[in-house]
Amino acid sequence: MPPDDAHSRTAILDAAEKLFSTQGYAATTIKQIGTEAGVNSALLYYYFADKLTLYQEIIRRLLETLTRSGTRVFDEAKSAEEAVRGLVSVQGELMTSRPYAPRLIARELVDHEAEHASEHISKLAAGVFARLCEVIRDGQRSGIFRDDLDPRFAAISTISQVVYFHIARPAVGIVLGYGPAGPPADVTRTFNAHAADYAIAALTAPSSGRKRTRKQK
Repeated sequence: MPPDDAHSRTAILDAAEKLFSTQGYAATTIKQIGTEAGVNSALLYYYFADKLTLYQEIIRRLLETLTRSGTRVFDEAKSAEEAVRGLVSVQGELMTSRPYAPRLIARELVDHEAEHASEHISKLAAGVFARLCEVIRDGQRSGIFRDDLDPRFAAISTISQVVYFHIARPAVGIVLGYGPAGPPADVTRTFNAHAADYAIAALTAPSSGRKRTRKQK
């Protein structure tokens, strides 16, 4: 393959994402990545200075993909409910189509305490997460969403459903009767849709006279 072949670069990134997620950063070698990608391992150094640079690029690619998709959802949404549903949908679809990504992020958080992802997580927080919080505030101000919830916590609860389902895939598969390989794609997508319904139900449920204990920020 020519060194400027975009397909080669994508194949390398996909192979590395799989191996880093299943084996961990330390246990994965450049040679293994080249073999998995079907390219000469020397080609990896044409695109990436070293293994760490490649690892950081995988994390950047994943989180920036989520940022772009989430931004598009918010830009196109015509209501607070549509925005929440749209974000949960793109989040779920990204994790369903990239099954190694959730485990990769989990490993980064556990093994490295987000050392390599903190910059991109900060951008995600300042962008998509901040906009989700504002969408929830807008829904509260308009009377669509209940006003006894802290928008920040509500936003975390909204996105954590899908994250947990995919990170805990082996356990979820066992609980649902599919085994540690996890539920099939159609079941996963059904859950993704359920997560959006559940989030909206939680946001719009009657407050039953409860009052907020924190000032809305």
